[in-house]
Amino acid sequence: MAKERVESESSAANAANAANAANAQSAIAAGDRRFRPRALPSLLALVALAILISLGTWQANRYRETTAARAHYHEQHDVLAPVATLAVADAKDDHDRLARLHFRRAALRGVLEPARTQLLTARYVFSERGYGITMPLRLRDGAGPHARVLVDLGWVPVTHLADWLAKLGPAPERTIEGRLQVASVHDATQPPAGEHLGRPTWRSSNPAALAATIPDLEPRLMLVAGAQAVGREVDPTKYPIDGYSHPIRMLPSKHVEYAATWYGLALTLVAVWIAFSWRRRADATDRTA
Repeated sequence: MAKERVESESSAANAANAANAANAQSAIAAGDRRFRPRALPSLLALVALAILISLGTWQANRYRETTAARAHYHEQHDVLAPVATLAVADAKDDHDRLARLHFRRAALRGVLEPARTQLLTARYVFSERGYGITMPLRLRDGAGPHARVLVDLGWVPVTHLADWLAKLGPAPERTIEGRLQVASVHDATQPPAGEHLGRPTWRSSNPAALAATIPDLEPRLMLVAGAQAVGREVDPTKYPIDGYSHPIRMLPSKHVEYAATWYGLALTLVAVWIAFSWRRRADATDRTA
C-alpha cells in the first residue's frame, strides 16, 4: 500500500510539473512576439492604403453626383410639362435659357428642310450599320430666339439610306415631338468628316458648325425626335427609327458597390499589415542586428 501511495503521488507530481512547464512555455511564446512594423513594408502599405481610400471616396462622390444628375433629369424630363417654344421669358441670359431647356420634352411646330440634311456616321442599331439623320426645322415665327433648330430624326440602315433620301421632298408644316438637349460638341470651326450620297457626314451633332452655313440656326440646342426608348417597342421596318436613351446609364448603386470594394480592400490591407508586423523577438533581433 505504501508503495502504491508513493507511485500515485509521484505520478500526480509529474503531471503537475508537465502542466506548469506547458504553461510556462506558452507564456514565453506569447511574450516572444512583439509589434514591430518594418519601415519599407509599412511605407508601401501606407501608399497603397491612401490610393484605396481615395478610390473609395471617388466612387462615393460619383454616387452623389449620379444621384443628383438623375434627379435633375427626372425633374426636367418627367415632371415639367413639354414646351412649344425655345424662348424662355424670364431667363437671365442665354446660358440660363439653355440650362432650363436642357432635357425638356418639346413639341415644336415648323417646316423641315430636307435640302439641308446632314448624316451622322458610325451608328449601329440591331447590330446593323446605318446613319443618323439630322436636318433643320424652320420654326414658326416667335417660337424662339433663332429661326431654326437642328432635329435628329433617327436612324436609317445603309441598305435603305439611298431610297429614303431619294424620297425626300418639300415637307409640310408639322409638329415634331422629342427631347431638347444642349449639344455635347460645340466647335464652330469643325469641318464635316466626309460625304456620303451627296450629304455631309459628321461624327456627332454639332449645331455650332452648321450655324456657319445655315442661317439663324440654334448654335447650342437641338431636338432629338421620338420618345425615351427604354421599354418602348420599336418597329425595325419603319425608318427613320427615332427615340433616345437615358443620358445617365450607370445606376447609382453601382458606385456604392465600387466604393464598398475599395474600402473593403483598404481594411484588408490594414489587417494584413498588422498581422505581418507581429514578429517573434528572435526575428526582430535578427532584422535589427
